[in-house]
Formats: sequence, C-alpha cells, structure tokens
Amino acid sequence: MALWDSSRAVYRTELKANALGLADHGWPLLPGTYWQAGRWTGTVDAPQSGPVAVPEDGVAAASCDRATIDAWWSQRPYSILMATGVVGDAIEVSALVGRRVCALLRTWGVVTPVAATPTGRWWFLVRAGEALRPELASRTDVVQHGRGSWVAAPPSELPQGIVHWRVPPSTCDWRLPDPADLQLALLEVLSARPGLAGAGIGHGFSPRSARRSDGR
Repeated sequence: MALWDSSRAVYRTELKANALGLADHGWPLLPGTYWQAGRWTGTVDAPQSGPVAVPEDGVAAASCDRATIDAWWSQRPYSILMATGVVGDAIEVSALVGRRVCALLRTWGVVTPVAATPTGRWWFLVRAGEALRPELASRTDVVQHGRGSWVAAPPSELPQGIVHWRVPPSTCDWRLPDPADLQLALLEVLSARPGLAGAGIGHGFSPRSARRSDGR
C-alpha cells in the first residue's frame, strides 16, 4: 500500500471513530462527499461547491444506527454530515463573533459544543426547535441550520483544512444547552461596542438558564 493510501486509510478510521461517537449519543449523521486530490468526490459528478450528502435520499437518510454508520465509513473517508433540526440546531457565525460569544458564555456558565471550520466560520450546537430572534434572523452573517439541513462535523476535511472542535461535546457531557442562551449571547456581542464585546459588556442580557435558577 502506498504511503498516500495508507494515510487516507488512517484518516478514514479516524472519521469512522468520530462518527460512531456522535451516533452513539443519538446525533443523526450521513456520509458526505469528501475532498481528495484537489476535488470533491464520493458520488458520480460530485458538485465541486462543497460537501453534499451521498445517499440519494439526502438528509432523510441520516441515521444514528451504529451498524449503518460503521458500514458507511468502512467504505470511504466520507465527510461527516450532522443532520440538524432533530436533536440539535447549529447556529453559524464568523470566527471573530464566535470567540467573543464563547468568552461571554463562559462568564454565564453556559457550555455548548462549538466547531470551527478552516473557512473562518464557527458553529454552535444547541437544542433543536427554537427559531432565530428577528434581530438575528435579519442578519446575513448569522445562519441557523435547522430541520432539513446539516453541518460538516469534525474531523471532516475542506480544501482549506480540517473542521475541528473548539469546545467538544464531552465538555458539556453531550447535553445541548438552551438555544435562547446562545441567542442572547449573540445579541449581546453583536450589539456591543467594538473592544467591549469580548468582555461581555453591552446591553446587559442574562441567560435564560440563569433566570430559571433564580426562580424568575
């Protein structure tokens, strides 16, 4: 086996291990086309705009069945596409906003899984089912991935590099936070003056979880 083929086999094993870990916690996945030799491949005439679902049924084929996941990633080094809108929604922002939101969430004691892409975008995973507030939905730099969508999960590869966890799911014991807390943090950061957003100084929002613990 050539060195290049050997490294791809090791990477496929890493992808499968990560996919099985996500599926074991009930997060539905599907295989996506993958970046190899300077192009997207994995299906006939794979679109070159980015990873897409390999199954013909698209997101409807997403599964967290261990045998299915094992079979998929025993074949090829498919991208790991996490179906959103079932267990969790992903809210995608720029890396700059993502760093400031993470800093603010830490001061609130709120932990959420966060992944960073090599394209300068971060996504936060929260419980599914809550639409974006109008102030966020109107922004082009805030994107919600809900039912019928997906995100490329670590360690999927893009032309620019590898998607990786900034805050792995194990940090919050695989329990997704209230989406309202993340949206409040986004509003705080996006409405704060430059230089103060990272310190969480803005309009004084407080997380829903904190209000609940105070009995309000």
